[in-house]
Amino acid sequence: MTYLFLAIVSSASISVFMRISRSYVNNEMGLLAINYLICIFCASLYIKDFSISSSSFLGFINGFFYWISFVLFNQSIQRNGLILSSTFQKLGILIPTLITICVFKELNSWIQLLGVFLSILCIFILQSPSEEQNIHSLSLLCLLLIFNGSGDAMAKIFERVGQNENVFLWITFVVAFFLCFLSNKTEITKYEIGFGVLIGIPNYFSAKFLLKSLYTLPALIVYPSYSVFTVFLVSCFGVFIFKEKISKKQFGVLIGFLLSLIFLNVK
Repeated sequence: MTYLFLAIVSSASISVFMRISRSYVNNEMGLLAINYLICIFCASLYIKDFSISSSSFLGFINGFFYWISFVLFNQSIQRNGLILSSTFQKLGILIPTLITICVFKELNSWIQLLGVFLSILCIFILQSPSEEQNIHSLSLLCLLLIFNGSGDAMAKIFERVGQNENVFLWITFVVAFFLCFLSNKTEITKYEIGFGVLIGIPNYFSAKFLLKSLYTLPALIVYPSYSVFTVFLVSCFGVFIFKEKISKKQFGVLIGFLLSLIFLNVK
């Protein structure tokens, strides 16, 4: 449970630093490139035996998923707006959840499945669009859900067939860095560098701790809890640090999050 908690805190830190960076950073692809460069450095510190195996190929796939999810998210924001795009991005937990149930047969209780769907419903309600917001590109939203969810699922797949998690993460971030670097067309300023460092450190540890938590906890607990409590923690930061007001709907959803966690722990 400690690794899952640290993964959630790291993931929430990414969202907080990304939010602060919007006031200073204009080159998001450059920011992402610096972020992954820092992740590469962090991963290098943990590598003791750099051995390439067949499972290391998963790192190349994962790195592509990291990059394409970001590109699709940015494109979807322009076409569909932030709320719809964020909703479909977070609903990507459907992919690792379905893989866990259908492929790895890890469902222990139907009450756990109820907890999974309750957490997904809470995410959707929390970010439900207003009547003025229309879906302009459903295919783009579906691709965002698929690729972002597939990236999340790679950790579970590697947990089952992988051999060296540090090499896996290193390859993931190297591939993501080069794809971002090649896609970047704008000068990288001191703000991209500064925030890239601030985001890169928790980004690396969120991936590392998420992977480690899958070794000690069932994926049906890890994935929904990781997504749900990242949203919960970011909401707390919004209220207490950024002085945002919480609505009745948001408060009700947070209660739903807590209920989903209870259901997820029933065996």
